[in-house]
Amino acid sequence: MKGKSRPKKCFCGAVIIPDKKVGSRQKTCGSKECQQELKRRNNARWRKSNPDHWRDDYARLKAWLDAHPGHLKEYRKNHPEYVEKCRESQRRRDRSKKLHLDIQAKMRRQAPDIIDQLWDKAHSGNLDIQGKAVINSLEAVLLLGLPPKSTNRS
Repeated sequence: MKGKSRPKKCFCGAVIIPDKKVGSRQKTCGSKECQQELKRRNNARWRKSNPDHWRDDYARLKAWLDAHPGHLKEYRKNHPEYVEKCRESQRRRDRSKKLHLDIQAKMRRQAPDIIDQLWDKAHSGNLDIQGKAVINSLEAVLLLGLPPKSTNRS
């Protein structure tokens, strides 16, 4: 069996055949969620094998800040480009969050109309199997509500 890769199961349950160039080192199917899960597990394993790495870090940082009062205020005063960069980043995050919330609210308001249109389309007899599967999954999402927003960010 030299040169051939054995099938594996990914985190999502999909069976994958690792790429020949990567071989047994390939752990995921390549989807973003599976890569994030692999990263989470690797980080957890690393933290477990290095328990003292972050120990007392909070206390050390707090002691340094207590010994240097006004450091952050002074730094911001002397580095206006840093302050502006932070403000712009916050504005961008706020705009993005508002946009996503607006889109979700609009979809919730329009859900009954969309479901009616999907129902008519699904039962018109003009769809193939794949089209019906897509409509059924969309209908389920709209009936059951939108999936919760992921909080994992890398």
